[in-house]
Amino acid sequence: MSRINSVLMVSQTFYPERGGAEKQAFELSKALVKKGLKVSVVTRRTKELPARETLDGVKIERFAITGSGAVDSLTFMIKVFFYMLAHRADYDLAHVHLASSPAVAALLAGRLTGKKTVVKLGRGRGLDEISLSQRTFLGRLKLKFFSLAGPRLLVLNAEAYDWLKNSAEFPGLRPCLFRNGVDTGRYTPALYHEKISAKAAVGLDNDIVFLSVGRLVPEKRTREFIELWAEVMAEELTKPKIRLVVVGEGPEEKKLKNAVEQLGVGASVLLAGPKDDLLPYYRAADVFVLPSLTEGMSNSMLEAMSCGLAIMASRVDGAKEAVIEGESGFLFDPRNRGEIKACLRRFMAERSLAGKLGEQARKTAVEKYSMARVADDILAIYEAE
Repeated sequence: MSRINSVLMVSQTFYPERGGAEKQAFELSKALVKKGLKVSVVTRRTKELPARETLDGVKIERFAITGSGAVDSLTFMIKVFFYMLAHRADYDLAHVHLASSPAVAALLAGRLTGKKTVVKLGRGRGLDEISLSQRTFLGRLKLKFFSLAGPRLLVLNAEAYDWLKNSAEFPGLRPCLFRNGVDTGRYTPALYHEKISAKAAVGLDNDIVFLSVGRLVPEKRTREFIELWAEVMAEELTKPKIRLVVVGEGPEEKKLKNAVEQLGVGASVLLAGPKDDLLPYYRAADVFVLPSLTEGMSNSMLEAMSCGLAIMASRVDGAKEAVIEGESGFLFDPRNRGEIKACLRRFMAERSLAGKLGEQARKTAVEKYSMARVADDILAIYEAE
């Protein structure tokens, strides 16, 4: 076992860019700094961000974007490769966020410099970088290289881990189970009177608030959930005192707006758009909704759990491992309309149910997913031979 004192994070985009992977990388970097490690980051320079800065002890170097598409990807790979060679004395290990093209450059530089490299696999099976790479010639070449390079591959759920560990296609990969973390000191439950005030602060009455947070893309199935929401509202003889709040942006945004209007649920569904600070919405909500077809380990779900929200999620990937059925939330088949409606009605029937389940969700977040605990676990992975 070798002692790791300094880590180079490699990420195509990084905080303050919005996104779960970007946020998780920054939070983990800060937690490692608190453990006494030197952490630096190389990433793309987007918007008007400075080329270099230090945030919460994390040194960030941003490379200018060159061209677009494949040209930009190739240029970023080259810059990562030569940066790692030139700064080999500044880090003990490289941690690559997502098994995309920069991971190739990092692994090659690691082989030449003798530095350890770990690669984090994103999203759930089917939409992860391994599955997507299998569909193209260049992607399959990349996977061949990965098998030869033999990196530690951080996998966020047991299903993907078992698949990679037992697959004859990837004999060189060394998958290890890992998990995302959450700052349980920042994301804390609201007391009853605080929750009422939090609802008012974001323009909501004291109804049962269901919250969905994430990028608005088809695999999240937010539009299908809104359609089911409309059916439940129409089937109830008395108008339920419930609200659905959707926070996020993405290519499905226009379709969601059209669905809300056409289904006539504008009074009960709020499309809040993207938000830099999600805490006010977590504190206003009672139930967190995650109807995705696939999900590695949702950062937003962990933040919601830490804030004491009950969870209503698809029975897939990371949610199956984080949510205790009937204790911290309810799981459903994302394509089973009856199951989803039944979950909604359970919360509607018992106003106090969300609070009871939310207490267990908070306990799980603290005991299993606190960022301090996750930082200890990643250090053990870093230092393993």
